[in-house]
Amino acid sequence: MNIQQFQYVLAVVDSKNFENAADRCFVTQSTLSTMIGRFESEIGIKIFNRRTKPVSITPEGQHIISRLRIIQNEIEQLGNMVQELKDEMVGELRIGIISTIAPYLLPRFLPEFAKRFPKVKTIVKEIPTAQIQKDLKDRNLDVGILAIPIGDHELVEQELYTEPFLIYDCKEGNAKRKIAVTELDYSKLWLLQEGHCLRTQVYHICERSNLSPKNDLNFEFESGSMDSLLRFTKGNKGITILPYLAALDLPETDRSDLVAFESPVPVRSIGLLTHKDFVRKQLLQELNKVIRESVNGLIPDEGSIDVVNPLK
Repeated sequence: MNIQQFQYVLAVVDSKNFENAADRCFVTQSTLSTMIGRFESEIGIKIFNRRTKPVSITPEGQHIISRLRIIQNEIEQLGNMVQELKDEMVGELRIGIISTIAPYLLPRFLPEFAKRFPKVKTIVKEIPTAQIQKDLKDRNLDVGILAIPIGDHELVEQELYTEPFLIYDCKEGNAKRKIAVTELDYSKLWLLQEGHCLRTQVYHICERSNLSPKNDLNFEFESGSMDSLLRFTKGNKGITILPYLAALDLPETDRSDLVAFESPVPVRSIGLLTHKDFVRKQLLQELNKVIRESVNGLIPDEGSIDVVNPLK
């Protein structure tokens, strides 16, 4: 067996078709099919059921494919290590980032990072925290940008910056003064939908006052996006809680509805997440540096803070 056979097998898995897989590997379909057949004969297990359309994977083949994915990732890591040892900044960097960070952070650092490292192809996906963890472990991602701590022994965290929360208060008669967590009016609080770690963090903030988010209207709304959440909060004269960078992107007319928390200010920690075996340490260090530079001077030092865990 050899690496080429592994690549052919995985190409068929991804393409679900021998012909398309052959085109992807720049070989004839006959060559690809023969090489896979030899591999199956060597291991004594049929990976594909060729009688189905599209081609299907046998139960035994599923186990083989899982192991081939691991081998493929390790081969990629070996190549990355060689590049690192040769001080070469080339190849791909696959980044996963959560939706409550992406729109506010990416425009600030990604163009500069791409400019500094033109031979690195940066591929960014906006995905939830749980998916970032899974993809890092499956080695389908290189780096995650998200709220920490995560507390996963297979993954390594690096803190980037600490981001305060602000209150977006669109209620009538808002006094526009600093508000303690215990004074917050939770009867008109609007949230992101389940699955967003920001929603969990807001719940933790609410727990500081022994209250649960609820509203006094005869309808409920849970948004899947920050933009929808802000529009709905404003339209219904409610309140929501925003990360600091998100608040900076509000139109000037809406910033007058921002209210700061009294000390201790609830904050979230934003960091980088990688697999413990990630080898491109120098590139990771440079990414860390560029992101820190991009937010330097934007986020105030709140002094007394209360870090809100994103998960627990």
